[in-house]
Amino acid sequence: MGGDALIDEAAALYALRPEEFTAARNGRGRRLRDDDRELADAVLALRRPAPAAWLVNQLVRHRGDELDELLALGAELRAAQAELDAPTLARLAKQRRALVAALARGAGTLAEELDVPVRQPVLDEVAQTLTAGMVDASAADAVRSGRLVRGLEAVGLEVDLDGAVAGGPGGPGGPSPAKRAAQPKAARRSGADDGAADREREEQARREHAERERAAAAAEERAAEASAALNELERALAALTERLAADTARRDELDAELREVEDRLGEHGREQRRLGREHDRAARAAESAHDEAAAAREALH
Repeated sequence: MGGDALIDEAAALYALRPEEFTAARNGRGRRLRDDDRELADAVLALRRPAPAAWLVNQLVRHRGDELDELLALGAELRAAQAELDAPTLARLAKQRRALVAALARGAGTLAEELDVPVRQPVLDEVAQTLTAGMVDASAADAVRSGRLVRGLEAVGLEVDLDGAVAGGPGGPGGPSPAKRAAQPKAARRSGADDGAADREREEQARREHAERERAAAAAEERAAEASAALNELERALAALTERLAADTARRDELDAELREVEDRLGEHGREQRRLGREHDRAARAAESAHDEAAAAREALH
């Protein structure tokens, strides 16, 4: 399996939106299986990036110049630290805080532009990862890769990079550079038989690791599906809430119209009763006049 091939596959996948990652990874792994089973297994073992890691990866793709400026300042800081240049350290540290804060805010804006808004804790982790990239040169390379799986954190002047970069040195599950450097040289110069046994053990370990990663990926996919279902329910609830608010407003309008109609009906009823009384008086007056006219006619005869 070529390391560059895995890096290319990982780069394409880690450029996707978070909700697209799992399906795209699984589909790509299935398509690769017939041609390169090892590469397919390695692709299937790639983990969905954490929100902060995903956002830093997008800064690499969409805010590369600003990120390069920040990491270049980190290199200056490390040089000043090595030279114990206190005045320069103080000046650069102030610039670092300003640049990290500005780029973290820019990351929030970028997330909204990509229609994947994030909350403040994610932006805090983005700032923490950017700071780690300034503290350590290897961490800076990890940030620049655009393939971060998780956020980074500087503990003093050290940053733990194990498993932090998808498709990184050694591939998923492989030993970190520090661990490989610690391996005895004699072991690396073992004979052909020992090398074959080692390769078999490594292959077995790789298969077991790939199986664990596939199980983790399946669990991750189920979690993503549950998250998507929850988001759908939240959207449905928001729609129902909006509809309820609209219905409530309409009900209030109808109540007001009903009260107005009732008021008009009351006025009409009162007017009807008044006209009825006038009609009765007029009828009685007409009847009385008729009686008087009849009496007058009788008197004339």
